[in-house]
Amino acid sequence: MDQQSAIEMFLDQLINEKFSESSLDDATKSDIKSELADKLNQYMTLRTIEAVSINHPEAVEELSLLIKTDPTPEKVNEFITSRVTDPDALVSQILTDFHELYIGKKDLSN
Repeated sequence: MDQQSAIEMFLDQLINEKFSESSLDDATKSDIKSELADKLNQYMTLRTIEAVSINHPEAVEELSLLIKTDPTPEKVNEFITSRVTDPDALVSQILTDFHELYIGKKDLSN
């Protein structure tokens, strides 16, 4: 499964969990998914910058420049892999935290 498919499945699962008591029509679900994808992308970017800045403060500017080029997921993954000790664990933690934030189980101030 590629990264995009995994993100799509993650978003679908979040929406199904959040709205399990409601029946959403396809258009509403699509709108929610689009907005949620944007928020997840922003959250992942911020958390990645945070992780990179801890061990490689000089790389933050490089990452900022990379983001401005609208890079492919492969380019971003290559950048992260070269600067984060365990990128899979980082992504897993980011997705877990995002899930908890969206579903409402984690305080934003933590």
